[in-house]
Amino acid sequence: MNIERVIAYIDGFNLYHAITELNKPHLKWGNLWSLSASFLRATQGLVAVNYYSAYATWRPAAEARHRQYTAALESVGVAVHISEFKERNRECRNCGAQWAGHEEKETDVRMSIGIVADALTDKFDLAIVVTADSDMKPAVATVRNISGKNLLLVAPPKRFAQARALQPNIAMTPGRIAKHLLPREISSGGQVVATRPPQYDPP
Repeated sequence: MNIERVIAYIDGFNLYHAITELNKPHLKWGNLWSLSASFLRATQGLVAVNYYSAYATWRPAAEARHRQYTAALESVGVAVHISEFKERNRECRNCGAQWAGHEEKETDVRMSIGIVADALTDKFDLAIVVTADSDMKPAVATVRNISGKNLLLVAPPKRFAQARALQPNIAMTPGRIAKHLLPREISSGGQVVATRPPQYDPP
């Protein structure tokens, strides 16, 4: 029996903000490898999981939590792809006040390129794509219409309607994520490589 090769591509910010809206912070410590594998059938095999995000370097506490999480993901085999925020000057139209904002625009591009490149170089038979970002529509259309590869579009929790432009197949539920959480401490080679932040402790 031939095993269908599956690669997962996860929009880290889209998933993170969806979980934030649930007010269930413990779900932010999810094991994205086993979570991705939970969508597979018996005839399919997970060969890679790709996580795309960026560090909010101007928020040290948030960055530290994020780095703990990416270290944890790498320890279970997830490939972490980190982009950068760009500083952008903003101005209030009413009062003229100015401030420095931050904008992240590389993640969706890197994720799109990764999906299309892997499809055209025959790295997978099925791609699991976790996002509700409509900016991913050209990449999704390319894979669906040109490569001949199959896609499983998974909308983050409570974002199925937002993902409508991508024609999602299924919505990820909080209950599914809750079944795939990382342990509090993760060790490798006898050393602790990641520790769950207290903010993500289960209730």
